[in-house]
Amino acid sequence: MAKQFNELKFEYRIKQSRVDHINEHVSKKLRDVVEKCKYFSLCLDESTDLFDISQLVIFIRTIQDDFSVAEEMLDLIPLHGTTKGTDIFEAVNKLVSDYRGFDKCSCIVRLLKQNSINCPMIHCIVHQESLCGKSLRQINVMKVAVKITNIVRRDNRALTHRKFRDFLAEVDATYGDLLLHTDVRRVSAGKCLQRFFALRKEIPIFLKMK
Repeated sequence: MAKQFNELKFEYRIKQSRVDHINEHVSKKLRDVVEKCKYFSLCLDESTDLFDISQLVIFIRTIQDDFSVAEEMLDLIPLHGTTKGTDIFEAVNKLVSDYRGFDKCSCIVRLLKQNSINCPMIHCIVHQESLCGKSLRQINVMKVAVKITNIVRRDNRALTHRKFRDFLAEVDATYGDLLLHTDVRRVSAGKCLQRFFALRKEIPIFLKMK
């Protein structure tokens, strides 16, 4: 579709008009979602573009009455000059005020509380996750998971592997097989452990049967 669109011959003004219409439609849909939601939370990130202008990215997560959750990029705001807490607060406050204020917000910092806006805040959660991931040693856990997986899936145990898959299908397990973890062309350790944990009840039953 993108290729076909590029092949169409439009004047610049026509293209601009179409883009403006699309922007209006998307903005209206997003506004409807935000205004109708029961609660929302905000996630902020700040980066710098090619022209050394700081860009404040604001993401929003909404929760509706039926507990359906949606996540969207709410806006991208250039911050000319400084990027202090006051600058970020003013940008966020102006944007959220356009969406009927913070009444439904379950989130930016001290400045919000100074304005009598009380909401919980999680700071730099991505960096916290990264640090925790580095400090946790999963080698012992991986050794056990890989050893048990190899018992089921090694090349000379094709029959055992087939029986294991049949057993998982018979008990209607969450997954139909274990993921084979190797250092060469590896599947991520997280996915292997996630699959192993999901089948933690079925694995010992099968091994006892075997």
